Amino acid sequence: MRDQILGALRKLGSLFTRFPKDVGVRPDSFPPSLGARDTEAPVVGTVVVQGVPDKFYFLLFGAIRQQLRKYLNGPAELLVVRSVSGAVGTGCRAELKRSSVIAWLWSAPWARAYGSMMRGMAYRSAASHPWADLQDWFKSKALWETLQKGDENFSLHIDGIEVGDLVVDSYLRFRPAPVFDVEDPFVRRLVWQALRDIRQAKKYFGTAKPRLYLTSYTTYIEHGISTRVALQHDVPVWSFGSLGRFGKRLDARDAYHTPNCSQYRSDFEQLAGQDERLGEARVQLERRLAGGIDIATSYMRNSAYAATDCLVPEGVNGAVVIFLHDFYDSPHVYPGLVFCDFWRWICFTIEVLQKSGITFYLKPHPNQIALSDEALAKLREKFPGLNWLPSGITNRQLSEAGMVCGVTVYGTVAHELAYLGVPSIGCAQHPHHAFDFCRTATTVEEYRALLQSPCMLPVSKPEMQRQALVFYYMHNLYGDSEAMALRRAFLEFWRACNVGEATEEGVLSGFRDLIGLPAFERFVAILVKSDVGTKVV
Repeated sequence: MRDQILGALRKLGSLFTRFPKDVGVRPDSFPPSLGARDTEAPVVGTVVVQGVPDKFYFLLFGAIRQQLRKYLNGPAELLVVRSVSGAVGTGCRAELKRSSVIAWLWSAPWARAYGSMMRGMAYRSAASHPWADLQDWFKSKALWETLQKGDENFSLHIDGIEVGDLVVDSYLRFRPAPVFDVEDPFVRRLVWQALRDIRQAKKYFGTAKPRLYLTSYTTYIEHGISTRVALQHDVPVWSFGSLGRFGKRLDARDAYHTPNCSQYRSDFEQLAGQDERLGEARVQLERRLAGGIDIATSYMRNSAYAATDCLVPEGVNGAVVIFLHDFYDSPHVYPGLVFCDFWRWICFTIEVLQKSGITFYLKPHPNQIALSDEALAKLREKFPGLNWLPSGITNRQLSEAGMVCGVTVYGTVAHELAYLGVPSIGCAQHPHHAFDFCRTATTVEEYRALLQSPCMLPVSKPEMQRQALVFYYMHNLYGDSEAMALRRAFLEFWRACNVGEATEEGVLSGFRDLIGLPAFERFVAILVKSDVGTKVV
């Protein structure tokens, strides 16, 4: 009890510090030479920066804001999206952490750490507006009932903004639960917060008309609503939630922080020197499959293909392998999702394969959170006698053992399997949907039909391998030398902040390497151009 009290007091005390205790989170982390102010900058407007409680985004967004001073003459404001995300769970203690008072105390040190570069707050999602909040609470009941009466896509529009997917993802993460239960009263709590966020976001973006909005992710209520409302008001929005790209310009047709891979195949066919490019991709992908760290997995501590003593069961020969996802992760990171959560997806998949008499194995996600162990236990209870694989078994082992097909919602495992001669089945607009090696369903019935014919080869194995290399090249290696240097520095900076113990020297060194690149200044310069497209730099 004494340790619990002391721990609570330490957490409470952290709310009253001048700056957060994270390394590098303070005003003097930004070099004085960064973005020397140009009082005659040709463009006027306000920059809105998402207040993310993370040293990586604090430094990144602060540097972009400072560099923008060369080109954009105007103030910057902080948008604090913390609300439901202030706690995991339900009950009085969780709601206290989500309250406007705690949100204000929590955000104050982060705001002070930016120093003079921020004029003030755009708004705080958790801010209390008693009369309007009460009205929204009554509105939330009818909207919650609408969700209960709808189908399992759980679409819900509020003032022209789709929030159903954001509500589902927020429920899975912050309830937390492996399956979305629309009748849970916590869903009404989420709908209420969505109403509050939309009201504040519409008021701000509709009145202030900022020149630019910088956000991290686009999922969950906390990120998604401000992003979608800003886009609705024609505010340029750039997301930095994907480690595979340095920034992505969003639009109403593509408001996801994940890369848009729709044109990979057609764009590659326009390139010269295709054999050389495919050879480069082969070297990198073979390095990964041999247990090394390639450019696409350099953020990982250990390779997923490192030497293992896990043995493959004999029954894998001729069997389907289902690659599970983290049940508590945000499923709606790509459009066209056939199932609203990973629990519904896996239950449907198991039932169809069992009824069809198809042998299959399940492989747990290698990076799932601890809570997923409970979800897997429930799955074992619901479906006794399932065939399970150790998460340490590699895809190369499985392909060599004779697996006939992989099943995933949108996993990057699909192009690895294709290179190894194994087709896959997916059910979302995943990164590989433009290629033939992964047969992709757009409806539940299409998905059922694909599962019932897992042995079908969509194209020949050599063609699958070629397409896998095309995908790999476009996803990981395509771009000019400056763009690739920027992406590598971005990833190394992220590693310094998130892999292992973050040190002052390591974080600030990675930060300086990133912002010192000519490509960084070039990138920031195009942010203020009204004619910039959606392609990454």
